[in-house]
Amino acid sequence: MQPPVFDDSLRTGFAAIDEQHRLFLTMLAELGAHIEAGHHRQGVIDAFQGMRLYADGHFADEEVLMQQRGYPELEAHKGLHATFMAMAADLEARLGEGAGLLSVETLEFLGSWFIGHIRNEDQRFAAFARG
Repeated sequence: MQPPVFDDSLRTGFAAIDEQHRLFLTMLAELGAHIEAGHHRQGVIDAFQGMRLYADGHFADEEVLMQQRGYPELEAHKGLHATFMAMAADLEARLGEGAGLLSVETLEFLGSWFIGHIRNEDQRFAAFARG
């Protein structure tokens, strides 16, 4: 798996949010490394759960910031976060069915979704907050 990289195109200008984005992408890459290395099922489950919980906390922080700034698209943004969390919960539930159900391709999809979300939705908020 080609690990997702946090670069300048993902910076929002909010240091705490940018650091959370960077850390989430690092966690995603580490989970991919666990899967590629064939680590035991529980190790993959633990890493995935940690990543999912981290994303949940990050989304909550982001939504508070958006609320504080009076972001008019907050509810729609929350819906996108809820969609990601539902996908992650579904994947986590399927992890219990078998070790091979979480593939590197699935992680690449999650990483692509997350990066696309930052580049489009989070950057839209950042522009609003700066404006």
